[in-house]
Amino acid sequence: MSGMLFPQIFGPGKRDKETWQLNGDQVVLSSDTSLFRSGSSSFIPVGSPVYVLLGNQIGMFHLCHNTGIDESGKFLPRDDPGGCSLTVWCEDDTLRFYGAPAGVKGSFPVFTLYTTLNLLTGVWTYVSGITPSQTAGIVGTTAANNANAGAVGEYVTATVATGSAVTLTTAIVSNVTSISLTAGDWDVDGVVDYNAGATTSITQLQQGTSSTTAALGAQDTYTSEAFAAMVPGALPLGYWAPTTRISLASTTTIYLVAKASFTVSTLAAYGTIRARRVR
Repeated sequence: MSGMLFPQIFGPGKRDKETWQLNGDQVVLSSDTSLFRSGSSSFIPVGSPVYVLLGNQIGMFHLCHNTGIDESGKFLPRDDPGGCSLTVWCEDDTLRFYGAPAGVKGSFPVFTLYTTLNLLTGVWTYVSGITPSQTAGIVGTTAANNANAGAVGEYVTATVATGSAVTLTTAIVSNVTSISLTAGDWDVDGVVDYNAGATTSITQLQQGTSSTTAALGAQDTYTSEAFAAMVPGALPLGYWAPTTRISLASTTTIYLVAKASFTVSTLAAYGTIRARRVR
């Protein structure tokens, strides 16, 4: 059988270095006996080292460099000094890429999973960093759209219009609006706008973002303006809530907050809070 089938694969004059063998229930092809081995590992025993390495599942096809897999599901010693690599098409329709650091000839590789490609969804999962070219980075969107939830660049915002402005009480912190942010690393900022009564006298305005309801956050998470009894009349005022890093381990409500000191008449606040997922 081998004389009929495999010369078509290996070509003439190659049989001395390119061989095949039936290894128990595993067919192993070797294009160079010291470098590459490929084959079906679908019958490798449950609980074997390869089965466990794949997350306790069957590997339907594998390609090894500088090592191999025997019929019991164990890795063979290194053919030559150096590193080893392993690519496996798994039962769950993922393609998994493993690597083992350099070692001496005859030593056994210890593999680490570095990349997984889900063949059903197209999602790549990386264990190590992604290193773009020095001059060609990750391409951004060219359309007026939004990053999906959970992706870097996700944008969350909330706005209160002037007609729905929140009535303030002097020297009391009030929530203007809020957003819900999922776990991750976010940059959050905003703008608080004020509507004053015709005779309202303002001496201080403070505005910022906070993870605590109706409370100013830590130093430099809010801005503060003091005045010598300013009476703006019907003119609207707007002040920036500075960009603040908010790192979350779970879903959290983030508030746009305002605090004002004023007398004589009324003061109300409205505005916008916005967040961008950085990582």
